[in-house]
Amino acid sequence: MAELLTNGGSRVMKKVMVPAFLVLLSVAAGPALAEETAAPADRAGHLAFGLGFGPMAGTQDGTVLGLAFHGDYFVSDEVAIGPLLQLGFENDFTLVGLSGQLKYTFNVPNQPALHPHVQAGLGFVHVDNNNDDTDFLVPIGGGIDVEVARNLFLNSTLLINVTGLDDDIFLNWLFGFKVMI
Repeated sequence: MAELLTNGGSRVMKKVMVPAFLVLLSVAAGPALAEETAAPADRAGHLAFGLGFGPMAGTQDGTVLGLAFHGDYFVSDEVAIGPLLQLGFENDFTLVGLSGQLKYTFNVPNQPALHPHVQAGLGFVHVDNNNDDTDFLVPIGGGIDVEVARNLFLNSTLLINVTGLDDDIFLNWLFGFKVMI
């Protein structure tokens, strides 16, 4: 496990995190894709705010602590738009990414508490690692929200962040919660 948290372990972390997440997402989203009809959730017109944290792998400083805040406005029961703020910290390393996201949430038949989603966005990333660098950011990913109480969700999201920085791709695997109002 210590190897996964070192600078050289970021490639190992990417090789483990991406396949594990894709398996999780395919298991959760499989029923939603197989069935054409599902009772839609009543999300249209609602706002959701969330917080997540977890490993951010493949940064210029290796694997660091990742933190993210997001807001979603549901323009329909499945489609949401909103900001995503990603932060990465480690000693003298700081990463700040801000993007606008488009998110699609699936309805899972016979599983109204499960809400798999995919998302993509466009923004910028700034890294301070003894020399400042700012470039474009394209976060692409997906995850699953599990409703544990009315309008309260626990979630996990994997973001594959494509940038123009020296390390052109970094991953952010987030675990957190979301509140819908």
